[in-house]
This record gives sequence, C-alpha cells and structure tokens, in this order.
Amino acid sequence: MIYIVTAENRDLFQADLSAMHRHRKHTFVDTLGWHLPTRADQEIDTYDGPHTIYLIARPHPTAAVAASARLLPTTGSHLMGDLFPHICTDGAPRGDALWEASRFCPAPPTPRRERLALLWQIFCGIMETALLYDIERVIFTANHALRPLALECGWRARALGPTVADGSDSITAIAVDIDRAGLRTLRQRFRIASPITRFVSPVRLAA
Repeated sequence: MIYIVTAENRDLFQADLSAMHRHRKHTFVDTLGWHLPTRADQEIDTYDGPHTIYLIARPHPTAAVAASARLLPTTGSHLMGDLFPHICTDGAPRGDALWEASRFCPAPPTPRRERLALLWQIFCGIMETALLYDIERVIFTANHALRPLALECGWRARALGPTVADGSDSITAIAVDIDRAGLRTLRQRFRIASPITRFVSPVRLAA
C-alpha cells in the first residue's frame, strides 16, 4: 500500500515523513556519500516544499515505512531543471502536466529482491498518482542500475538525451508517458492485482 501525502493531509503523516528523511540521509549521504543538505539525522533539501507530493509505501496501515519517493511540479524549481539540464538534448522539459519523480528510497537495510518489489510498487504508485492529478508525463534521472529497469518495465518510457558520466556512475534523463495502458501493463507484469495507492483525507469538524 502506498499513501499519497500532499499539503492537504501532511499533518497525518509527520512520523512517516520523518522516517523517510532519516532513510534518505542513511542511504544517500551516509552510504552513497552524496553531498546533500541535512538537518540532524535527516536529509531535506529545497525541493521538499509545500507543492511536493510524497509516496509512502507501507505493507499495511500499522507497519513502518518500507520505501518512499516524491513528485514535484516542473513549473518551478526542480532537480533536472536546476542541476541536470545538460543531460537533456533539448533542455530540461517543463509544463503544467509534467512532473518530476526523485528520491526513491527503500528503508535500510532492505535486500535487493525486496528493493525491486518496492520499486515496482512505487512505479505503479507514480502512475496512479499521476492519473489522479492529471499529470501527463513524469521525468526523472536514472543511474546506471535504474536505467534499464525504467526503460524496459512496461510503461512508455524514453531517454531524453545521452547517458553521461556522473562520478563513478552514469545518469540518463528518462521521460514516462502517463496512461492507463501503461499502468495495466505494470500491474500485470509485476502481479499487482489492484490499485496500490490510498489518499487519507484529514477529518474536518463542522463549525
């Protein structure tokens, strides 16, 4: 199950979001050595703002956070536009119906097979969320390991430019077209039988 967390219901998920930021620091800063801003034991950057949508994966409602990712509108500041426009042949794309996905992060330590299962769930969660919010295309930066998984998993995806070196790794800009056919293919390929996302609305008491 993947919970969609927005500005509307964020207060209900403060503990989950704190866990997500701790996982991100452990994975990206402590383990991979990325030079990212941190606050105490959490990785939080300028793209974690009021317009960010978070996807929080939990096996069941009372379980701990198993994985997370985020979606960000491209009409403002976003990672590909700010840091990686050079990997897009025609420049980083922008648009009202075009969002960016980033920071896929399983909870450490998660075995590789479980990480892959969580990745497929997050991919389905991205598609479902995008369809819910009328997002027509999602872009993201894929490293060497993620690139083939993202391009060959069943949704309509393509590279926006050449694969370029990035330290000891390589990165590629990927664009995914959002449609129900792609979501059906993902669900069938990875045996996800039903919608995987949930949106919990905050309770509003009548005045």
